[in-house]
Amino acid sequence: MGYGLRPLELQDVPQVAEIEKEAFPTLWPPTPFRRDLHNRLARYLVAWEVPGSQAQNPAPALSTLASPFWRRLFRNERAGFREPAAQTPPQHLVGYEGIWFMVDEAHITAVGVRESQRGRGIGELLIIGAVEMAYLQRSRVVTLEVRVSNHVAQSLYRKYGFKEEGVRKGYYVDNNEDALIMTTSAINTPDYRESFQALLRAHEERRGSSQRILGS
Repeated sequence: MGYGLRPLELQDVPQVAEIEKEAFPTLWPPTPFRRDLHNRLARYLVAWEVPGSQAQNPAPALSTLASPFWRRLFRNERAGFREPAAQTPPQHLVGYEGIWFMVDEAHITAVGVRESQRGRGIGELLIIGAVEMAYLQRSRVVTLEVRVSNHVAQSLYRKYGFKEEGVRKGYYVDNNEDALIMTTSAINTPDYRESFQALLRAHEERRGSSQRILGS
């Protein structure tokens, strides 16, 4: 079984709401996914199971801005991130993430994976998608908050170049836990692009290729 990423569609909302409740049981109020589908600043990606040989279609690797892939990527960006006109058939969703784009910053607001699917590289695939979306939107950096006690997530984020930039005191209302603010360096530099491409290759070697559909 492989996994793919694509934009959230209206028909996905019940499954994504279910994943959010499982991943963040104390979150209140729940995320207004239906409303956010019409928010020009908000984007959501969902991860789904790709059965059989369909999972073996490799996604193009990021390399340089002059590559054919980057040209295709920015053509998609100019076309915008509209909800697809024809919805895909129902799929079993295993994770989701939210990203808000503000000025030159891509802010990851949530990364949630079904409990039964954890440990299979889905969270990392979602981070890959967030960085690729940030490239599409020409963001300068990617940032997020993470619980100070969530060392597993912090390790993943550091792997992708996120560094601690500060602390939000009492950020999580369920237990008043602090949040670390973690931000990448500039993602458009040659050093970051080279590192990101190496991480993409390593993820594919461990987990198999993925289908990543980032815009319509």
